[in-house]
Amino acid sequence: MIHFLLRVRQAIFSPIQKTQLYMQPRMIKGEHALLDLVDVLKEKHLTHYMIVTTPGFIKRGTLQSFFEALTQNDIQYSIFHDVKPDPEISDVEKLKEMFIKDDGCQALIAIGGGSAIDCSKAALACVQMKNLDVKTVLHTGRVSKQLPLLIAVPTTAGTGSEVTAGAVITDPIKKRKYALSHLFLIPKYAVLDSSLLTSLPAKMTAYSGMDALTHAIEAYINCFNNRKTNEYALCAIKSIFQYLVPSFEDGLNMQYRLELLEASYNAGVAISNNYVGYVHAIAHGIGGMYHLQHGMINAIILPIVLEEYGGAVVGKLAKIADVVGITGATDQDKSKQFIQKLQDLNQIFSIPTSIPEIQEEDIHYLATGAEKEGNPTYPTPVTWNVAQFEKVIRKIKQGYTI
Repeated sequence: MIHFLLRVRQAIFSPIQKTQLYMQPRMIKGEHALLDLVDVLKEKHLTHYMIVTTPGFIKRGTLQSFFEALTQNDIQYSIFHDVKPDPEISDVEKLKEMFIKDDGCQALIAIGGGSAIDCSKAALACVQMKNLDVKTVLHTGRVSKQLPLLIAVPTTAGTGSEVTAGAVITDPIKKRKYALSHLFLIPKYAVLDSSLLTSLPAKMTAYSGMDALTHAIEAYINCFNNRKTNEYALCAIKSIFQYLVPSFEDGLNMQYRLELLEASYNAGVAISNNYVGYVHAIAHGIGGMYHLQHGMINAIILPIVLEEYGGAVVGKLAKIADVVGITGATDQDKSKQFIQKLQDLNQIFSIPTSIPEIQEEDIHYLATGAEKEGNPTYPTPVTWNVAQFEKVIRKIKQGYTI
């Protein structure tokens, strides 16, 4: 009965979710695309921008040519670079206050991975919801006003945050990540600049690529997807399988980097229109509890969760296998080979097969949080209760055998 009611709710909201297909940001892409953004900013005639980025980009001088171009064109800006790898409520509060207090600040440019972009989204949402504190906005998901102009410049090819309507923020007290979601959070511009990824370490290339792959796979195997969403998901999966390993091995190749940026963007479109699934529901809790890298967690969890879904995903995994060139006599065979291929990728990237940091006494808390996040929102192939989540989390602690 519960499964039926969840499916009814998901079926009702699914057409509404699909409207995001038509609300994508304007894309600017290519090598040094960030400099092309300056011409767009000149047309806006805004007086002051907040630039949110990471200490590493400031220290390395990666953005110096962009800052110089802004100055040459009399575009005023301030810089905020105090964002943790997993942004917390305090980061959102600091950015919100700086945006409000900085003289005449009218728009925000987020340059970084998902952390910088998500923190920016959440902060701008809180700027607009002036009567509510940051915790209330994050915990209730209340966003009822259009955000100031937000421009997202991803420096990893993984989160898809430059196109999604969501943001993930960590509550360090509750040791849980909260997903804020609203159409107003979709950036107005997405700048895909391959030159910004050349300094990305190989392991982060792998982690972020596996994050994007998880997005695309979960969106594709979820219920209530449509033809257009499937096209975005399968396109992302095909590109990641083609370019992730080469980019891991040769991080200076601009073509590989740009292909992965576009794949991450397409995967972001896919989850914007058909959500993620139980991989992310579990990963958010583990990341919040043990402060492990999100893409790495997803990579470890993905093959385990797909196996637990069982027959409900065999047909769709077989279709994915066809797209990436895996052959087999039956759908069951192709599905099994595809899951094995995911494990093979993890081995290439030296990603562990388990998460031994998980403590037995934390499993019920993690399972409860995952069930609360996943149900009823995510239209997953099967519906799990808390006990089933506990079973899977124990498997994740133990790991799969290559």
